[in-house]
Amino acid sequence: MIPPRARRAAPLLVALAALAVIPSAAWALEPAGPVPSNYTLALRYEPRGGGTLAGTETIGFVNRGPGALGAVWLRLWANGPDRCRPRRIDVTVAPPAAAGTRTCTALEVRLPAPVAPGGSARVPLRFRVAERDAPDRFGRAGPAALFGNVVPVLAAQDALGLRLPPYVGDGESFYTLSAAWDATIDVPRGMRAATTGATVAERMVGGRRVLSVHTDHARDFGLAVGRLRVARRRAGNVLVRAFVPGRARDARLMLGTAAGALEAYSRRFGPYGSPELDVVRLPPAIRNPGMEYPELVFTASQPAVIAHEVAHQWWYSIVGNDEYREPWLDESFASWSERVLYGGFADCDPRRPFRYLSKRLRRLRLDDTMRVFGDRAAQYGEVVYYAGACALHTLQRDLGRARMGRLLRLLVERHRYGIETKAEVLQAISEVAPPGFDLDRFLARAHLSP
Repeated sequence: MIPPRARRAAPLLVALAALAVIPSAAWALEPAGPVPSNYTLALRYEPRGGGTLAGTETIGFVNRGPGALGAVWLRLWANGPDRCRPRRIDVTVAPPAAAGTRTCTALEVRLPAPVAPGGSARVPLRFRVAERDAPDRFGRAGPAALFGNVVPVLAAQDALGLRLPPYVGDGESFYTLSAAWDATIDVPRGMRAATTGATVAERMVGGRRVLSVHTDHARDFGLAVGRLRVARRRAGNVLVRAFVPGRARDARLMLGTAAGALEAYSRRFGPYGSPELDVVRLPPAIRNPGMEYPELVFTASQPAVIAHEVAHQWWYSIVGNDEYREPWLDESFASWSERVLYGGFADCDPRRPFRYLSKRLRRLRLDDTMRVFGDRAAQYGEVVYYAGACALHTLQRDLGRARMGRLLRLLVERHRYGIETKAEVLQAISEVAPPGFDLDRFLARAHLSP
């Protein structure tokens, strides 16, 4: 994601509120509860009456926890942008399961019978999402309706317990586990849908366009629906599709940038692993000029922004993390990847990556949580995106390009479709580092907690 005002500007003097800081030391993120195995969706989009996305969902899961499960929790992120005023998603749990406790962005589902450790179960739902008329990742982008983070997903649970962080507008709170997805999407005849997953079938039924899509591994399911022009190009064995509201030339330009980034990152980080990538162009007035979903990105037309969002297919979609607790693990790595292709590191002092920040911003740590950054897009962008990218440039200077490449491939191999933590990144750095490498010195320069 590229947050508002995140493009590098002069150092900013930002007054920091006195906030309690969640410790960012290493924590265990091994699943210790329900782990999703598959999601099955049947969705229908209707533009009339303000626009709605409605349908059914079945969530299959396995209990990886130490005890029997009597309930699971769902994330209802569609309510987050407006803080439930109004509620944008209405969910009905099909019996014999039943709805339990509700918060703004979470719903407890009480299971009809306890699920023993190692056992599996399914949760069937019906839901209806009211479209937002706002220039946002869940909202409008010219003629397209964007549905980012609106489909209910299973909340993660690890050794520290159930994870229910609050919604963050200028950043992400998302921490979800990968699963297979199968979806049928029904849209009006003249519209196109860009989605997570690869299109396996498309047909016209009664004046409607019906798509069937599938993916073996995704943490979330996003889509954009509208009267969009589509261009296609192959990047190796991956079909890249660009969706734009305007001229075919605009689609081809975005397509070339996205395909080039996909090929470059595949060579450096390891295989993309999915047969398709959809890229949807955002208008200049959008709140966030870029947002990533598995196998789908919403992005402005600038090459650097496209490259950043495509990089998130590795640093978020493939290698997951708890974005509320450790936002730097996806955003700093995506920003560094973007700069390798576009922009370079001319403004980066590798000896002091935080040097160009104001003194107030230098008090922040790269591994601070979203509880610290919150909705403060300026300091979030300056620290996590730009100082973070510079810190990783420092790391490459220390390790050498070959060892940096080995580190990135190692992280992708170890955590493909899983979750990584800072502790695991530091362990991998130690494994590839040359003799005499001073990890403590790097941590101090990068403003990372020991």
